Amino acid sequence: MILHFFIYFQIQTEISAYANLHYSYPASNLFFIHPGFANPSISRGLIGFSLNPASLVHSHNSEFMMTFAPVMDTRFSTEFTIPLDTITTIMDTIHIPTELGFKQTGGIDFLALSFKTGNWRLALGLQRGDYLGADFNADCHVSSDYEFDFIDTLTSSDFGGIPEGETIPVQVNLSGMGEVSLHGKGSGSYRSGSFIIAVARRLLGLDIGLGWQITPFTIDGRFDALFKGRLLSASGVSVVTLNEWTSDAKFNLVIDADSIICAYGNTEMKFYLSTIYWGIKKEWRYLSLGICGEFSPPVLVSGSWKFVSSLPAELPKIRFEDDRLIIDTLNKHISGSAKMVIYGFEKEDKTRSGDVKKLFLSSNGITSGMSLRIWRFEFGSFGGLNFSADGTYLKMKGGINLSFLTFIPIRFGTILHFQYLRIGDIPITALPVISLGGGTDFKIKKFNFFLNFSGNTTHGAASLIIPGIIGGERTRSSLFSAGFGLKYNY
Repeated sequence: MILHFFIYFQIQTEISAYANLHYSYPASNLFFIHPGFANPSISRGLIGFSLNPASLVHSHNSEFMMTFAPVMDTRFSTEFTIPLDTITTIMDTIHIPTELGFKQTGGIDFLALSFKTGNWRLALGLQRGDYLGADFNADCHVSSDYEFDFIDTLTSSDFGGIPEGETIPVQVNLSGMGEVSLHGKGSGSYRSGSFIIAVARRLLGLDIGLGWQITPFTIDGRFDALFKGRLLSASGVSVVTLNEWTSDAKFNLVIDADSIICAYGNTEMKFYLSTIYWGIKKEWRYLSLGICGEFSPPVLVSGSWKFVSSLPAELPKIRFEDDRLIIDTLNKHISGSAKMVIYGFEKEDKTRSGDVKKLFLSSNGITSGMSLRIWRFEFGSFGGLNFSADGTYLKMKGGINLSFLTFIPIRFGTILHFQYLRIGDIPITALPVISLGGGTDFKIKKFNFFLNFSGNTTHGAASLIIPGIIGGERTRSSLFSAGFGLKYNY
């Protein structure tokens, strides 16, 4: 069988889609609980010990602290327009209604405990790491008229009335109605979190600390796609002979199967980053200085990937079923009627998989900060940089904080956060994020309560800029979120 052409025209489409971006910046959230989580010069006790372990020198006999960040969610509906009618006459403009969502995931950002033993302070803690995830879902249904033709040969195996050894080349023309549908979905995420242990003491007039962090990283991705097409009906079937044979026979078409293409894949990578970190801090009456650093030895990233597909192995087959067909071998003429059956939508399943192994070289980082106190005002600034020797990992942060130190302090600040990771040829990164906000805390007996509010450029763009660029209507909007923390001193 030789297939000549296949045409779709007068196409009608029904399409819908949604996509969501999930993220979390715990380091920025903690900065608004108290700037000591990011500025090593004003870290005190458990506040900031995951950054500068020297802060533990100023802890009580024992402390417990936890912080919580709530969900911040923005969603809007829009419609993407593809003006295909400007480039072809067989398709109209396609409208794709789409739901987009941007969501800051909530949860416990920080949980820690410290106690005193002799001249030393010891602390254990858990801190949530950055999280970035996305998911999408799309459905498309297309119906249209179709027309195609092909060349085949009729032999005695098709119709018993054809003499043995005789071949009759014919051109078959089909036209009718068909439809195709596509359903696709997928998701991916990058997440991390740290277990921390640190010790600190005062030595030679300086607060010094040393700690260890173990950070598991998980990167995964999945997708599924299902493509289904079928010929619903044939409004016209003609069979024209291409040699001395003639035909005025009538043929009816029967479609014996659907055509389905499906594919899915997944990948997952995990590794554990071990980090030794240290810190030094010095406080004077009006000025505080802090510096801290970290070192992570080389780490092996391991994972796997898998891709499974079911694709057509060959073109469908045609067979003729003799109904009331008349074969006139003397005059070489075919008349009467018969049934034409399209069948044999055979598929071929293929599976591909492999392992991922990548060695990351060692990484180093340093963060410094200062704080200046004048009357009841405190101004601080800080900056930090972490990077790997092979350029596969980079993390930057910086910011300023301003506090009005009264019985109930009032704090404001801004922090810049950026992180980049590359695994092989796959970059995992985000745009630099600037967060703005403030907070306060108050004490009731041995409990300290922390309240904060914050917003960031990711959600600001999702709520204020993106809808204006691509058009759409906000169905839910959040520009700021409120978080809280609790610390117990004994």
